[in-house]
Amino acid sequence: MKLLQRFILYTMIIICISIFIGFICSNILYVAFVKEQLNNRYLDITEQLSEQMEVHETTLQGSSDFLQTMSHLGYQIALVKRDGEMITFGEQFHDKELNNQMYALFEGEDTYHGVKSFKDSYLMMSHFANDIKNTVGTKIEVEGEEYALFLRSNNTSFFTEFHLIIFGFIFAVFISSIIGILLLSRRLTRSISELTSATQEIANHNFNYPLMINRKDEIGQLADSFRMMQQKLANTDEGRKKFVNNVSHDFQSPLLNIQGYSELLEREISSEEGKGYNRIIQTEAKRLSNLTKQLLILTSIDQGTYPINKQLVQIDEQLHQVVHSMLWRIEEKGLEIKIELHPATVYADRSLLMNAWENLIGNAIKYNKEYGEISIQSIEEESRVVVKIKDTGVGIEKHLLDKIFERFYRVDKARNKDGMGLGLSIVQEVLTYHDASIEIESEVNKGTTFTIIFPKG
Repeated sequence: MKLLQRFILYTMIIICISIFIGFICSNILYVAFVKEQLNNRYLDITEQLSEQMEVHETTLQGSSDFLQTMSHLGYQIALVKRDGEMITFGEQFHDKELNNQMYALFEGEDTYHGVKSFKDSYLMMSHFANDIKNTVGTKIEVEGEEYALFLRSNNTSFFTEFHLIIFGFIFAVFISSIIGILLLSRRLTRSISELTSATQEIANHNFNYPLMINRKDEIGQLADSFRMMQQKLANTDEGRKKFVNNVSHDFQSPLLNIQGYSELLEREISSEEGKGYNRIIQTEAKRLSNLTKQLLILTSIDQGTYPINKQLVQIDEQLHQVVHSMLWRIEEKGLEIKIELHPATVYADRSLLMNAWENLIGNAIKYNKEYGEISIQSIEEESRVVVKIKDTGVGIEKHLLDKIFERFYRVDKARNKDGMGLGLSIVQEVLTYHDASIEIESEVNKGTTFTIIFPKG
């Protein structure tokens, strides 16, 4: 789950928990204080009504008219005779069944405290129960007959204009809070996403990625520390490249001298054993010379000092040249080569591309099985040029495919004694420089396929 989604989820959970806690606290407050106050207030109103009706000795009809008027003021009223006959005023009660405490008014009890004792609904919800038992009551005498007068607030009148204003205010605050939280979380996660992108760029050796975060909080401090680290890494990488470049360049002269003198020395050595040792010297010197050349190419591309000379290059012709130059290696291993090269032209540096093809086809030969097969294809499409180099060699395990383009990485160091793990790194650098991409498919003991795609236009 992304940080923004998690932040919103946690915020909503906190809001829900807060609402739940608020509901519990409101219920406790209602039960502890409000409920009894409501009961006493309703009872006071009921007693005043009863007193007024008895003082003025109103008739049943007059009392009914008076109670009907009171119901318009927001009350539910019931006038009940001893035999259970009931007259209601205002909104009808859903449940009109009387309990024993209500009948006790006819047996000498002065008042009925139904609001205070009503428990059919959970806590505060009992306030809204439209039940005649959820009332207060007192005795009254009308036209010489005993009645019980029951009263409670009308639920429909509970939501007054003031309550509507309060509800609108709370709703507006809630919506505004949610929008504010969303905007704040988006701003927060945008900075973190920017840091993530910068981290990925540094992982790809791009130490010049601009980090556009200017804040005065902890994220801003993190961004400042990140920029400091970025600068130090850039300086370290620059120093490393210069060191490799200088060392590789300085190695070339002595290595060429070793090769030259070993060739001269071979003429002077008469024993076969001595000639064998001399050939080993020549082979190792060539290996070191090739390594330094590859390092020079890599550091030159990294530093942007390689003398790029882009022009129209016939890829099919280059691939033919590389295959022809390596024909002796192909025949030595008994490999069958299938070539399907259609004319394909790209705008590129000829020598860099040649180096990439030499590495790819050289690997296809080196890691192939004896009497295996190599397939090379090129095709020019409307928007791209595609080259495929396929072998039937040892293959690469899937979990290692992401590592093979790392510098000095070798899949199997024991069997790969001739390589230094730079060939595919150079290939990737060359293709990246030309805005091309490389894809790899491989299966152990069945072979590997490299697909190179050059965009056109």
